[in-house]
Amino acid sequence: MSRVPENGEEMASEASGPVAGEAAQAKASPVRSGPSWKQVAVAAGGFAVTVVGAVVVTLVATHNSARRANAAAYAHGLLDGAEAARNGYDFDEDDD
Repeated sequence: MSRVPENGEEMASEASGPVAGEAAQAKASPVRSGPSWKQVAVAAGGFAVTVVGAVVVTLVATHNSARRANAAAYAHGLLDGAEAARNGYDFDEDDD
């Protein structure tokens, strides 16, 4: 049984010839190798977040240890000053 093609089917069969295939191929975007710009952006964003996180953690750890070191130095300075005062050191003598 043969069927009579409708207008849309007839047009589709005519447009699917070799000339139409070449035109469709020319309109298609070129094939690219490598990751898309979105993948690169996501990777760069993830890397930036990781770096910022590492910097923040390092600064917090350094700040805490620096505060402890400064507090210890301040306490030692107070103790040295108290010992010097007990030994009779005149603190106003150096103000000449």
